[in-house]
Amino acid sequence: MKTLRYLFYMIPVLFSFIKDIFLKDLSREENRLHYLFGKANAYDQAGLIDRAIRIYQEILRKDPHSIPVFMNLGGLCFRRGMFESAIPYYTKVVNLNPKHYQGYYWLAVCYWKLGRYYAAINTLEEVIEFLPTFKDALNLMGDCYEKVGEGAKAEHYYLKAISADPEGLVIHSGILNRSIQDKKKEERVRH
Repeated sequence: MKTLRYLFYMIPVLFSFIKDIFLKDLSREENRLHYLFGKANAYDQAGLIDRAIRIYQEILRKDPHSIPVFMNLGGLCFRRGMFESAIPYYTKVVNLNPKHYQGYYWLAVCYWKLGRYYAAINTLEEVIEFLPTFKDALNLMGDCYEKVGEGAKAEHYYLKAISADPEGLVIHSGILNRSIQDKKKEERVRH
């Protein structure tokens, strides 16, 4: 079954590979790299994790400092709830590029998921230093401070997240969204 899903996910990869060969002016190595990333992604989507990891390791043999590979490996582990296993990959990203805010953010999320709130706070400080209006980082920082019992700091970061979020997505995706979902459930029960 997983093999059939892999074949299904490979269809757009093969289409993209053919398009890259004929329509884009890429080197042979760039085409190969795009294909390998697509193939690894197809394995990941099909649940064939070991094969995806082998493809990423193949890319790392050519480029041992590939930030996209380390981000993808971290994401592969993260999506499967293997937060401890994702940490070394995100750590490699921030060691290779100390200003890679996404690497810091996902590293902090892993720490948060593991209940290591002070490690998450320290990591989020790096993110917020580079991107002081990154609402997700500000919101997560508020949550971390709330978890360690520092309400005033939590409120400070929640307010910063709200002010950095003119659309109200931080608010609506969290507390308010739950009350809206509860209302919809009540309406369905009444009808």
